Amino acid sequence: MYRLRAAGALLGVTDNTVRSYADGAGIPIRRANDLKAGAPAVRVFEPETLFKLAAWRRAQGYLKGLPPGVGPIVITVDVIKGGTGKTTTSVELALHLQLLGMRTLLIDLDSQANATQLMGYEPDLTVSEAAAYEVSTDAIVQHTLSSLIIPFINQRAGSGDFNLQPVVNSESVIKKPFGDSGPHLIPADTNLGDVESAIANGKGQRELFIRHFLDASKEGRIQNLDVSNYDVIIFDCPPTVSFTSTAALAAADFVVAPIRLDAFAVKGLVRLMNEINTVENYYKLRPELVILPTHYAPQLARIGRMQTQLNQYRDLLAPNAISASEEFPKSLNQYLPLSLQKPTSTPAKEYRVFAEHMLSKILAFANEKGRKS
Repeated sequence: MYRLRAAGALLGVTDNTVRSYADGAGIPIRRANDLKAGAPAVRVFEPETLFKLAAWRRAQGYLKGLPPGVGPIVITVDVIKGGTGKTTTSVELALHLQLLGMRTLLIDLDSQANATQLMGYEPDLTVSEAAAYEVSTDAIVQHTLSSLIIPFINQRAGSGDFNLQPVVNSESVIKKPFGDSGPHLIPADTNLGDVESAIANGKGQRELFIRHFLDASKEGRIQNLDVSNYDVIIFDCPPTVSFTSTAALAAADFVVAPIRLDAFAVKGLVRLMNEINTVENYYKLRPELVILPTHYAPQLARIGRMQTQLNQYRDLLAPNAISASEEFPKSLNQYLPLSLQKPTSTPAKEYRVFAEHMLSKILAFANEKGRKS
């Protein structure tokens, strides 16, 4: 539950503006004294309510959308090293873009399923285990991207002439942790390696399987799944070189590389850039790379050295860095992203700034794409 100041921080507006939006939207807002006797009668906002307010702002024209027929814009979050803040960045970017009016789908491509867990789901529990631990079946993962893309890969055989009925209804795959108006999620679990095997063994241009899958969905050739309902799709990749990650790079309009300010992470950036170059050489596809420095702590001696190294990529750098915080690992354990736990914290504000930067790039790219089409 958030009071006005925290709600305003998440929506990027003042307290008075939040009040005005709440009154204008006609969305029921609870009061603190409704939840606890003796509490002050101040408005309190649930995450789902804030996403409803963001959707209302967009409907009223306060927030910009994409030109018709242009989306979704694909952002792949990737760097070939663990511990850089890749998953945190994927989730935070999905949250803040949704709050900025972009209908967002986050797809977890990492079998560690940390993005899935951050969004409130138990990726490792079976139905029987959930019952034993008294966990709702709504909170467990029964289907992943495997259920949708593996039939596509198996039937495609390089032709594209098909109308695919997925093995499961997409509604049973797509999770809505914060309701219809919040970011949606295609979760992961430890069996997601099946996608890697399917891509590796598939026929045709396997690096393009994810791109072709999204195109088929937009064109209505995959029943019950229409990704054109989203403005932005975000892929959270595993921290290793894989066929799945390369396919996600080939599907991307933008690649966000969170770089922890240490020597090994910069090496991981070089390897990622080599992967992007390979995709361009083979398929003439060149997503725009955006480098986001993470775990920034100015008191550490290495920070200055690493910033000097990153200066060679200054044209690719985001306008801000994400501060180090002991709260990030806690947020994973509590199944809730940091920005929704502590909306007024420094990292939450920094991710908001980064999301605004990416939004400006998304809108410019979409407008140019719309002019060319």
